[in-house]
Amino acid sequence: MKRLVFLIVVVFASGTLFAQEVVEIKEGTPFWYVCLEFQGSHYEIPQKIGPFIAELRKQELLPKITGHLFGIYFDSPLQAGYADTVWGLGFNIAEDAEIKPPLLKRQYDYEKIAITIHVGPYETVGNSYNLLIPLIEENNLDVAGPPIERWLDDDPQQVAPEERRTEIIIPVRAIEQ
Repeated sequence: MKRLVFLIVVVFASGTLFAQEVVEIKEGTPFWYVCLEFQGSHYEIPQKIGPFIAELRKQELLPKITGHLFGIYFDSPLQAGYADTVWGLGFNIAEDAEIKPPLLKRQYDYEKIAITIHVGPYETVGNSYNLLIPLIEENNLDVAGPPIERWLDDDPQQVAPEERRTEIIIPVRAIEQ
């Protein structure tokens, strides 16, 4: 999993680091989520949001979702190849919500997470991984699960790219000696 995040960093990295970002390791809070998985380039995210929302509407789940839309990355394009990369779009949802295919319901349950809020264009989110990964390593931790990028702006089209906020969560665990 450590290699996965390193590869994601390489794919997303560009520009300069944002010195104002605060990175921290903290206790994770488990949550249930509904997602629609995709295979292919993560650059297809903008085109896949519509089909995801349409399926949520079809299943009458929009009133039941909470929080902000997020992307979850199950592997890296450098590891799987762009055509085979698996990722998903998701929202938090109640544990008792009934979900039908093609949507999936899963629990994101990790005891510890590394977290930061990236401020800037989505294309520069990789810079924040460059801050998180060294913090993870310095704390003798390893990546324990798929990273999440939660898009915090209600309407990103109304926010200047340099002011967009993305919360990055990477599950971590102690390195086994």
